[in-house]
Amino acid sequence: MVQKLNLVDLENSDIKYKISRFPDGQQSITLDMVDADLPNKITVSITSRFNSFKDLEIIIAANQALREFSYVENVKLNVPYFLGARSDRKFEAGTSNYLKTVICPIINAQNFSRVTVLDPHSDVLEACLNNYHKHNNHRLVKDALTKIDNKDGAQSRICLVSPDAGAYKKIFDVAKEFKIDNIVTASKVRDIKTGKILRTEIPTLDQHADLKYVIIDDICDGGRTFIELAKAIKGSRPSAKVYLVVTHGIFSAGFKELSQYFEGIYTTNSYREVADNEYEENTKTTAFNVF
Repeated sequence: MVQKLNLVDLENSDIKYKISRFPDGQQSITLDMVDADLPNKITVSITSRFNSFKDLEIIIAANQALREFSYVENVKLNVPYFLGARSDRKFEAGTSNYLKTVICPIINAQNFSRVTVLDPHSDVLEACLNNYHKHNNHRLVKDALTKIDNKDGAQSRICLVSPDAGAYKKIFDVAKEFKIDNIVTASKVRDIKTGKILRTEIPTLDQHADLKYVIIDDICDGGRTFIELAKAIKGSRPSAKVYLVVTHGIFSAGFKELSQYFEGIYTTNSYREVADNEYEENTKTTAFNVF
């Protein structure tokens, strides 16, 4: 038997709870569970956002509270967005490998029987995280493509755009899943002395005048990379329709500039809720629920 402990949506949680926050910053959780030995063991699946150490604190507190009940046999963790996903290596001297030496050891110490992550940034997480389980982005892409073009023959009108060579394998898997033949990969032209990006180049498929270009990636933070991609596409084909599909939408710079370049933006609520003002101000944005 599996019981859900949903730390994002109390109404959708099998196990009810109360989160307390104290003046010194401490957070704790009280679970509404029977304190007795039950004949049948249960597995509890914790679902939570994992955007900060405040989220991590509640995840740990919930896990340790669950371990107090003898009939809880296993505890699983479902965190669609994983804190520090992009910090998958040591970038310079004097820093740490955030995933490998900071975050994953803390999660591993909780002895979860499975840790599920949605569309992780890189394979480094798999190497560092115990009992790792990955969900791909295919459901999001399917929902987005349906909104972009749900008429017969849509596959031939879609061109998938890989932001860089590193993302190509993920884009190829999407293309294979949805039987899309058109894929292009962007490249960044850098100043060899400074490393500064001079421009973004992307091939266009001129033989298809009505193509819809769909940029797919796992994370959108400020969005500058995607704006430059859209500029490159529209620069060689001003009439092109460009769409953005990102699993984890941080959108730290809002939507004002993004909305100038995209006909549609599709994401999930893995990082933040769709009720945030940034979403409400942009009618082109659709966020699909993962909680």
